[in-house]
Amino acid sequence: MSFPFKIQITKELLELSRNCGHDEIEIIGKNCAIALALKDIFPEVFVSGYYIHPFGNDDENKIAHFEIPLPKIAQDFVKLFDSLSAIPSVRPMLPEFEFEIFIPDEIIEGIKIDEVTSLDFQEVC
Repeated sequence: MSFPFKIQITKELLELSRNCGHDEIEIIGKNCAIALALKDIFPEVFVSGYYIHPFGNDDENKIAHFEIPLPKIAQDFVKLFDSLSAIPSVRPMLPEFEFEIFIPDEIIEGIKIDEVTSLDFQEVC
């Protein structure tokens, strides 16, 4: 079973992530708008072109192998966002959007309970 979760990419997140990857390409997956939208739930999140790695992408981390597929709208956003790294001032002009992911039970089990106490989970209809 998996838990549906809605992710909203807002103008605020686009502004906060505008310089992501502009100078340091290796941390782009940790600071892009999608990653910032997920940091409250997954503090070590890493976003690639096709997956969300909720517990990071460190090979030595035993739970880092978990991944959540990105829906097509999010994959397209990542491609566009990454293509604008040379002109980061354009990124905040991207449109807001939202998408839904499905978090498998084994990933939910990997979240420490003290990390969840301040979150308000709502089922997505």
